[in-house]
Amino acid sequence: MSRRQLLIEGGTMKVGLRHVATLIGVLLGATLLFSSPVAAAKGAGLFPAGTYDLSFAGADLSEFSGNLSVFLDVSTGTDVARPDGAPQSTTSQTQVFLNMFDNSTFTFTSACVILDHPSDFTIDNRLGGASLNTTMTPSTPSCGFTPPLTSDIGINATWTGAGPLASQTGTSNYACAGYRANSSGRSLTNTAIANATITIDGAATAIPAAQTSLNSNDFQVAAQGAIDPGCGPTGFGTGPTPAGHLHFNGLFANGFFTPPTGEFDQVSLSEVSQSGGPNVSEDDLSLDFFGGAINGFGCFAIPSSDVVSNGLTSASLQTTVTGSPLCTNSFPGFNLNFPLTVSATWTGTGPVMTVHDQNNYQCSGYSQATSTFVANRAADSVATVTMPDYFGNPQTAVFSGGFGSLTQVTQNVQAHGVLAQSCLIRG
Repeated sequence: MSRRQLLIEGGTMKVGLRHVATLIGVLLGATLLFSSPVAAAKGAGLFPAGTYDLSFAGADLSEFSGNLSVFLDVSTGTDVARPDGAPQSTTSQTQVFLNMFDNSTFTFTSACVILDHPSDFTIDNRLGGASLNTTMTPSTPSCGFTPPLTSDIGINATWTGAGPLASQTGTSNYACAGYRANSSGRSLTNTAIANATITIDGAATAIPAAQTSLNSNDFQVAAQGAIDPGCGPTGFGTGPTPAGHLHFNGLFANGFFTPPTGEFDQVSLSEVSQSGGPNVSEDDLSLDFFGGAINGFGCFAIPSSDVVSNGLTSASLQTTVTGSPLCTNSFPGFNLNFPLTVSATWTGTGPVMTVHDQNNYQCSGYSQATSTFVANRAADSVATVTMPDYFGNPQTAVFSGGFGSLTQVTQNVQAHGVLAQSCLIRG
């Protein structure tokens, strides 16, 4: 399969990888399943030189009981940091997040607290079960997302692991300029049956049994060297695939523009090839304008000859859209006039960041081995969009001084067996 895509969406022009996301998952962010342990552990940001141990375990519940809807999430985590030239530090906390809405009285209760007694929550290290038995009061510390409580809330909840247990192990090697970070990690997930009783000011509500999940993660990171200002996190992920071998290559360019008017605009290009999956070849241009001289959205297939790419050095696009054909599996556009022309250029600047991930996932009789290499470089960007107004007069929007990145991805996936539905029902 060969595929390229430019996406434009925004206040006046703003672009993302919407169409490619359905094919390859999330790029340049903390990916959810097969991702860099560094990115998964910390999200944005890199670790200073030193060694770090990060652990997390949690359980959740989402259910309806009569007129009451409930969402409960409880997690416990411990971070041990040994930065070079500084003393070791250990940070631990157990957090409870609760949202409740009574649609008969239209009352809403929201709480995010740090438990005074972390032992009120226990979870088996093999995710066989978990329990929470606690009372939160107005004096219980808030975690900052919600105001302090105004009444007592008691929670008695149990989770019983139902299986199958899914596990993932992985290693990641990150390099940028003189900085290096090597990490390894293990994640477990298990389906579970949850039961809970929630008491507010003495009034107890029993929550019916619900299927949910238990999760845990353990990561170890060793970092060396100083972090260059041009370096940042980068990752790539894809979910479980059918049995067989999948090879993926991709080049992605994205640019962000922030005009003085306060609009946020983004332009992104993706060039993708895949073997071992469906035989698809398509270049896509997706447009989404809001808040500026141009307002509307749409996704259209464009000729591959309209795109020129040169690795992490540069990429450019010059194309004219007539309104058809649409992108495969896309929704019809809205409020765009044709012909519409788009010209965009990305020029790589700064150091090259690289990440090499090796991940292995197992659940029931299914297994998947994934090897991913990502190279990323900051990029300057410029773009011009011209579209006729309702009277046929052309309107041109010019964007300059954009910031973003150029990213190359190579991924190999080898899968065996059939992924059971129970392996997909995870929180």
